[in-house]
Amino acid sequence: MIANDRGISFLEQFRIQKRVIWALILREMITRYGREGLGIIWIIAEPAMFIIGVMVIFSQLHSGEAGQSVAEYLAVSYPTLLLWRNGTGRVTKAVEVNKALLHHRPVRPIDIIYSRIILEFSSSIAAFLSLYLIFVTLGICQLPADLFTMIIGGLMVIWFSFAFVLTMAALAELSDTVERVSHIILYLMLPFSGVFLAAHLVPQEYRDYLLLFPLVDCVEWFHAGYYGSRMETYYYPYYTVVANLAFTLFAYALTNIAIKRVQTI
Repeated sequence: MIANDRGISFLEQFRIQKRVIWALILREMITRYGREGLGIIWIIAEPAMFIIGVMVIFSQLHSGEAGQSVAEYLAVSYPTLLLWRNGTGRVTKAVEVNKALLHHRPVRPIDIIYSRIILEFSSSIAAFLSLYLIFVTLGICQLPADLFTMIIGGLMVIWFSFAFVLTMAALAELSDTVERVSHIILYLMLPFSGVFLAAHLVPQEYRDYLLLFPLVDCVEWFHAGYYGSRMETYYYPYYTVVANLAFTLFAYALTNIAIKRVQTI
């Protein structure tokens, strides 16, 4: 293994970063949820309450299409929204409010961002999997029509959400204005989330434009795996992968600029 200028190999650097991120995750869990009451159970309970609440409210407002229930649709769709929405809320200004941690040499700004993203994503995914098994047992949801496609689609959603949250974190560090309008940005993204409006409900002349937004393709990919022939889905796999890759590279470039600014202040 080739060592760097400081005599530490890349593998050892990776091990150090992994320990640092895990320590930051544990710190954030204790800080956010505490040690009393439900404690870290809130990691699953909090997003689960969001999912159940939205299911109940919209099930009373809409009857759904023939052969599909609103509760089932939201049970498998709304968790995808929690990834990028809740993740953004937790990561914006995370480096600034935890700047004191940077006095510890092993801790880097990107580690703080990673720790919060991992914690938030793990929380949403755990809540979805727990509720999904319960909903299947209760007959609200069904087993996936194509589990492999559903998993790949879910990974695409996670990938997009990671790039989006990373971008928002970087922009918030570069500009206080972005932090103040981040909630507006998240609300404006709802029509383009693929959750409240499935692609097959959009008129053909507008659908292709909607699918230019990669998040919609990701969610439709996820839907294709779950629903199979029960619901018409539209997505472009190659475009989705390329768009997510380009978005990730852009996110890292922006994050690098933001980190340099934080370190010089």
